[in-house]
Amino acid sequence: MRALIVLTHSECKRLIARGLKELPEIQYALENGRIFVSRGSTTAYVLEELTGEPFEKKYYIAGQMTGDKQNLYRYGSLKGEKRLKEVVLEKGVKREIDSIHEELKKFEPGDIIFKGGNTLGSDGIAGVYMAHPEGGTIGAILPHALARGISIIIPISLSRTIDDSVWELSQILGNQTIDPEYCMGLPIGIMPIPGEIFTELEAFDVLYPDLTVYNIGSGGVGDGEGSLHFFLEGDETDVKSAYAEIVELVKNEETYIPDTE
Repeated sequence: MRALIVLTHSECKRLIARGLKELPEIQYALENGRIFVSRGSTTAYVLEELTGEPFEKKYYIAGQMTGDKQNLYRYGSLKGEKRLKEVVLEKGVKREIDSIHEELKKFEPGDIIFKGGNTLGSDGIAGVYMAHPEGGTIGAILPHALARGISIIIPISLSRTIDDSVWELSQILGNQTIDPEYCMGLPIGIMPIPGEIFTELEAFDVLYPDLTVYNIGSGGVGDGEGSLHFFLEGDETDVKSAYAEIVELVKNEETYIPDTE
């Protein structure tokens, strides 16, 4: 049997978060170790799924891509005083933190770092935009993770896919190389992120392992702008069950509305 589904950005983020929660390594870290969830629109959904506690996700953010046609504002950041503190889950217990550096010093192999990405290159490498002159959150994470072998998982939508190599772009861009008078928002560099990519397709594989799923297209108008389109194929019972669950997700998921003040 075959089915076709269309998911908005918000629905894709929820699907990714639900799939991640079911990974064996995440379940192990929830019970036995530490998980750091960095700020981000997708990672906010991950945190919500891991804790089972709904919260104002629009404040669990730093840099964000929004729209303001009058001021040509596109890439910017949430005001610091509005940002929620980042969170570590230690054996499943949520704890707000003040210093990423100090917390990550305690991490060991088997612990998990969640860091969202802004772009997913043709080389299969994700990248994160850097407006901060010292690299911001990713600049703090990478030395700790790479030095000690801490796993980085990158929840990122297929809508972020580009045709170029993130490694190559990281050598071209730089937040000091762009004239701010000719920039829609903040000038940025790009940092490639070494880690495990987890998109909607990986989420489908985890949640519905008996189905074959293809991303067949994207885009739309109105509320369908930026949507992703998926084709599902498999046994009739499996397809109908998956379709029913996804319809329920679509009907219940609220649209993510950022804070732009």
